[in-house]
Amino acid sequence: MSASAQSGESDSAQNTGPFRSPVLDHFHHPRHVGVVAGHNRSFLEEDNPWQVRLRFTLRVEQDRIAEVKFQAQSCVTTTASASALTVMAQEKRVDEALAITPEQLSRELGTVPPEKMYCCQLAVATLQKALRSPEQASAASPSEGNTEVDSE
Repeated sequence: MSASAQSGESDSAQNTGPFRSPVLDHFHHPRHVGVVAGHNRSFLEEDNPWQVRLRFTLRVEQDRIAEVKFQAQSCVTTTASASALTVMAQEKRVDEALAITPEQLSRELGTVPPEKMYCCQLAVATLQKALRSPEQASAASPSEGNTEVDSE
């Protein structure tokens, strides 16, 4: 008999399927959500087979990421990947952030299952595109707490 059965809890109450605690934590409590005020780097990914919309905005100062935020319309794992990636990239030099791999991101999330690795790959590729795409900061910024990408 399992410990949960002995305590009166059902096994299904603890079953989180393929997701590990860090994935669910980043999904339910995403870090660095919104749009960076005065951002000078940005990229919106929306051309992918999963119909995911993922946007990173960054303020890079003296080749260091001063601030990074994301917005997403995506699945649990992609949202968690973007959140964890912002934590990993915050305050890093641009070259250090560009060197983050999907495998490192997966480990940060407690090892993402192989069938969901595309989420880590998409998040890393989108951040890399944002870091390589300097732009003028936009005058209008969506709500800071909004996790969803605004339709433009």
